[in-house]
Amino acid sequence: MTHNTIRPRIVVGLSNSPAATAALRWALGESRLREAEVVAVHAWQWSGKHRASYAPMGSWRSPDEEYEAVRERIRRAVARVAPGLDPVVAQGPPAQVLLEHSADAAMLVLGVRAADPGAPAAAPPVVAACVMAARCPVVVISARAATASAFRPYDVTLSGAPFG
Repeated sequence: MTHNTIRPRIVVGLSNSPAATAALRWALGESRLREAEVVAVHAWQWSGKHRASYAPMGSWRSPDEEYEAVRERIRRAVARVAPGLDPVVAQGPPAQVLLEHSADAAMLVLGVRAADPGAPAAAPPVVAACVMAARCPVVVISARAATASAFRPYDVTLSGAPFG
């Protein structure tokens, strides 16, 4: 009998937001329960594509310079939460990048800003696209609901009681 030795992967969508940090923390906790690998993914597109042709050229960075600056900023943000985890910075539209990286994952975890009290909740376009098209389960974490101290693993297969 052969055993599958490939660890499941949990893909986390990264941005520069408290919600993305909460999603990463949640995914790290879940990865311990599932003995899974966490892959942190940030989608990047060169801002030069989105600038007006008459914008001052002196404020533009080359695609390579901008990519390296984004990669370093994301690396520092991830290191504060998960030292040693090397994030993936991939070029392309966010939903497309996240769907490609999660195609064979066990789970895709995304952060979303909590709706204001009394306001109807609406999924941002990237979250909605991922929920609609992902080939794996998608977990959406609110920054407000997922503080680091709020994560408590449960053993629902045996008793449903909290661990430890």
